[in-house]
Amino acid sequence: MNKFARSVCLGSALVVSACGGSEQVEGEELAQQSARLLTASSQGCDYSVASVQTTPSPPQYNIVVTRTGGVSCPYPTGVSQVVGTAVLNAPGSLGMVGGSLGLAVGYVKKNGFSGSSANIYSLVHVDTATLAVMRNADILCDYRTGNIITGSLSISADGTGVSVFGTKDGKINGQSGTYYSASFVNFFTSTTPPTYFVF
Repeated sequence: MNKFARSVCLGSALVVSACGGSEQVEGEELAQQSARLLTASSQGCDYSVASVQTTPSPPQYNIVVTRTGGVSCPYPTGVSQVVGTAVLNAPGSLGMVGGSLGLAVGYVKKNGFSGSSANIYSLVHVDTATLAVMRNADILCDYRTGNIITGSLSISADGTGVSVFGTKDGKINGQSGTYYSASFVNFFTSTTPPTYFVF
């Protein structure tokens, strides 16, 4: 099963649990999936991602990527870099995937300091060598129609594309539906916008 299919299954697991399915088993699977999405490998190196609260009021969180090692890693280990921030609420659906072209980190955050600001999904391309952010690509609902609630990352088999699957309570490109997927072709080497599927 490819990684995008696993993301779709993750969404299905949420639905099964909400409808009275095997909550304990699904909960364990979701926990394992979440743990996997907090680590990734790229170009022989291993990385982890975490959120770190930096201020209590208003709450602010840094999204930090750390290079943790790797048997063939050519870069120094133990190096960390802030690749994003979230305010007011702790970042949700934090995850990371990696391939030969780099790392992709994604999370749900408030789109501003106002309590009425919409939640969006922030997706960034992180350079493997420098840990610098090379691209920002936000996924958001149409203006004043609602929020992105969750998002789960996957990477294509050839390592060039990145997809996000999740839930929302607003419209995307005028389309209503509980679920969305956003597929970025050549995510690491272009700024091509995603193709959306809403259902």
